Amino acid sequence: LGALVVGTPSSQLRSRWLVLLERLAIAFGGGVLVAGLVGVYMTRRIARPLMRLSSAADEIAAGHYDVDVPQPRGHDEIAQLSARFADMAAKLSEAEQLSRNFLMSVSHELRTPLTAIRGHVSALREGVIEDPDAYASSLAVIEEEAMRLERLVGDVLDLAKLNAHRFTVLEEEVDMRELCERAYAAFGEVARQRAIDYRRDFEVSPVIVTDGDRVLQIISNLLSNAFRWTPEGGRVSLALDAENGAVSVVVADSGPGISPEERERIFRPFWSRDGGGTGLGLAIARELAVALGGRIDLRSEPGLGARFELILPTR
Repeated sequence: LGALVVGTPSSQLRSRWLVLLERLAIAFGGGVLVAGLVGVYMTRRIARPLMRLSSAADEIAAGHYDVDVPQPRGHDEIAQLSARFADMAAKLSEAEQLSRNFLMSVSHELRTPLTAIRGHVSALREGVIEDPDAYASSLAVIEEEAMRLERLVGDVLDLAKLNAHRFTVLEEEVDMRELCERAYAAFGEVARQRAIDYRRDFEVSPVIVTDGDRVLQIISNLLSNAFRWTPEGGRVSLALDAENGAVSVVVADSGPGISPEERERIFRPFWSRDGGGTGLGLAIARELAVALGGRIDLRSEPGLGARFELILPTR
């Protein structure tokens, strides 16, 4: 018997190992380089926008809401975070502007009746007014302006209570037809003076369990808004209906209408389309409607007037 022995020189094996190690070293070095480049890219892609967002947050915390918020390209998480941050900054800026407008509006609303009251009180104190009719007229003006101040303060307090969920709702049987008649009559003289076609449609007489004073406040606020925006010779209507376990009160006008962009804004506190008034009437009306278990629906088109519908459950 014989044997066949196959062998490879050790020098050849050593050279192959060296080649393998060289290739592994090259691959490792390339991997480290690629990892480094990826790390630098990710740092610039993630860390830099986050640092810029952090700087923008510091500016916003300092009250500078017009800060330039970075907008990375793409649709990843960082881009979405930047977009949400920009939306937050815009809403904070709008809230700040609304607060300023509110302070200006309230200051104006307070100053006007206070000026009238002070003028009449001074005239009465100095004896300038001697005629009995003029004297009574001055007292009537003082009373009217004092009631105006009381309403303004009441609106602010009502809104604060509603937002803090500390609002008490009474439950009583309310004749909705009688209540609508009261609301309708309150604006009869305004309609006559401005030659407005003021109509009513009360074909039903539903009785519901709710807070009657607050429902009257809602309807009055809606009517006040309608008369404010309806031009002389225009049209305002108040209608009452009941069906499917709910009562609806509709206030419609022939005013300038409301654009789609403004339909939500008009219910925000302190927001006013023309900068006049406090911007609390519709905000309070909607919050009260929700507190009573109902809602206010709005339908309007620019140039075609507006239609506000208060919907309340019967119980």
